[in-house]
Amino acid sequence: MPQIASYDEVKANRRQREIPGGYAWRTDFIKPPEGVKNAPMAFLAEGTPGRVIPPHFHDADQFQVIVSGGGALGKHDLKIHAVHFSRAHTPYGPLVANHEGLGFLTLRAQWDPGAQYLPESREKLKSVPGRKPWQVTEMPKFDGPGEVNVHTFSRIRNDEGLAVWSLSLKPHARTAAPDPAAGNGQYIIVTRGSLAYQGREYKAIAIAFVKPEEGAFPLVAGPQGVEALVLNYPRRPAGAAVREPVAAKPAVQYRVWQCALCAFTYDEAKGMPDEGIAPGTRWEDVPASWTCPDCSASKDDFQMSVIG
Repeated sequence: MPQIASYDEVKANRRQREIPGGYAWRTDFIKPPEGVKNAPMAFLAEGTPGRVIPPHFHDADQFQVIVSGGGALGKHDLKIHAVHFSRAHTPYGPLVANHEGLGFLTLRAQWDPGAQYLPESREKLKSVPGRKPWQVTEMPKFDGPGEVNVHTFSRIRNDEGLAVWSLSLKPHARTAAPDPAAGNGQYIIVTRGSLAYQGREYKAIAIAFVKPEEGAFPLVAGPQGVEALVLNYPRRPAGAAVREPVAAKPAVQYRVWQCALCAFTYDEAKGMPDEGIAPGTRWEDVPASWTCPDCSASKDDFQMSVIG
């Protein structure tokens, strides 16, 4: 049977700890039994304005969903309801809260020992056999004129079952979530409104976890309607890579440099105009102080990947 919990039910277990410059809080929604590793874990992490979580990685595939405040992950803006997926052993960060603080859901289909920080765990990370680092962030869409509106994420997906959908339902409208059988478990996140399930109303924020064999979860909107995210984990062989589109070969011989830690790529042909690096800027001319946007690695951690 699917596991489901709302913030109203779990807020009593919210735990506070002091951190440099403020406080951090953790609220468990779904917690694996002691010693059980093949079980989901979901919790809300919150921090005061300016909190910084250093670059790190995890042993498990992971979704994160922004639910309050804002900030940045590496050099990427984080906004309400942004969804970030990181494959196991992919470093990311730093995670920096803005002036409002930052609250995000951390969601895994299996137990994970916790953050492994860089540079302390650098050698362990590089020694993982068959590691295929990859991460991506995408914003949902909840608009639409119908009783039930469904949008499929275009970037967070692959052929091994990884997929994300955003849904909006008018009051009391009904549908079913996508079948979880193709993946390695599925989370349903109520971001606004409420969901009716087995005679109860689960108000946002609410989280449900559905195992692959449990079938499509019934979605029934509450009296105010509902907005929700459906997050499917990939079912894949260890080390399998996401199939990425192959870029057209440039007319000029430009090179692509790849971060050895998180797989972010710098394409000389494209540059990074948002950071003042013009298209066509050679790697040698990128400032020595520049760091990886996804995991903050230095230029020394990049290797030439492709010659155009």
